[in-house]
Amino acid sequence: MKRVLFICGDLNPLDLGGAEVHIVEVIKRLAERGYKIDVFVGVSDAIKEIFNHKNISVHTVQYKQVRNLYSLFYARAALKEIRKFLRKNKIDILHSKQTLPQGYVAAKLKREFKIPLYQTIQNPLAYKEEMVIRGGFMKIFSRLWLMLAERWVKFAMKNTDICGCVSTYSEGKAIMLGAKKTMIVPNGVDTEIFHPAAQGHGVFLAQSNKSFCDSKTPYGIVDGYKVVTTSTLIPRNGIDTLIRAFSKVATEFPEATLAIAGEGPMEDELRSLAKTLGVANSVKFLGTLAHKDIPGLLRGSNLFVRPSRFEGFGVSFIEAMACGIPVITCPSGGIKDFVVDGETGIFVEPDQPDSLANAIISVFTDRGKLLNLKRNALAMVRERYGWEKIVDKVEEGYGGR
Repeated sequence: MKRVLFICGDLNPLDLGGAEVHIVEVIKRLAERGYKIDVFVGVSDAIKEIFNHKNISVHTVQYKQVRNLYSLFYARAALKEIRKFLRKNKIDILHSKQTLPQGYVAAKLKREFKIPLYQTIQNPLAYKEEMVIRGGFMKIFSRLWLMLAERWVKFAMKNTDICGCVSTYSEGKAIMLGAKKTMIVPNGVDTEIFHPAAQGHGVFLAQSNKSFCDSKTPYGIVDGYKVVTTSTLIPRNGIDTLIRAFSKVATEFPEATLAIAGEGPMEDELRSLAKTLGVANSVKFLGTLAHKDIPGLLRGSNLFVRPSRFEGFGVSFIEAMACGIPVITCPSGGIKDFVVDGETGIFVEPDQPDSLANAIISVFTDRGKLLNLKRNALAMVRERYGWEKIVDKVEEGYGGR
């Protein structure tokens, strides 16, 4: 029985993003295949409720949670805790959830204990593409942090035996940063959970217990003009562009709604933008939803829209596709691996609210187009992105060091 040690950082079962879903699903399925798994998380072990398997042990890492400095403090604490563990236990493979800081920690341990390292590469440039520095004092040091982060990322790439990259975009950036051996191991989707609504099925109850979306039409197509996005509210996701576009859609379809599931440092700015544009009553900020609530939200919508400026992969898109919801997005990063313009989704250029509005309106006015996108995307997701196939690739990476 192979024993794998995963370095994950914080895993909140009520707030699992794309990178978190990937590692959780891989861990669960490896345990089912007979691997013994040790998972090092952050300060909370609440993820145990999901890792309910005899082969999985969860270990916490207690670290100082200082705003803007999580990575620094986690790396220091994790190195200390995992070193103590490795001195007493034999591990066959180290596996890091992503590059920063987990990949850096894993690379340091790999060199010290001579254990093979597999690293999941989501977006190795996230440290600068997704960085949001809050507080004027910290902005002074942002350049220093970028220099340190790049050194850590390059060290992690150089010392990783194999990088399982979620997209061709991630693979290219990993190679640029020094990765020696790479393979494509994409994010996936559980099609038993994310699936189209049956006729007469699909109601999402928001946290207020009031029905926001209601699907009661054939083929899982919802009556009305409902746009949805599940996005962390940071600049790279382009939600400001989406709200600007939606204000133009609302002039054509006054009954249209936009549901935004997610939180982040731009929330106040985005709420203010919706108010300024006169669509505050039609734009619903739902906050962070538990991952189990996302399928119902998707099935009660017509379109998934996220005009990303950068994207390592974008698991939210394939989750929408698996629920039979067409996507409109931008040809950014890893999105190009699964969106074919006009076939499995629609592309617009980033920061172009007029073009985005026209794309949304074109789908709203042509239900045949919507149905064609739905069918093509659903077939593609089922063929390529089931988790069992993804875990097959991880095992191939483990064996092909």
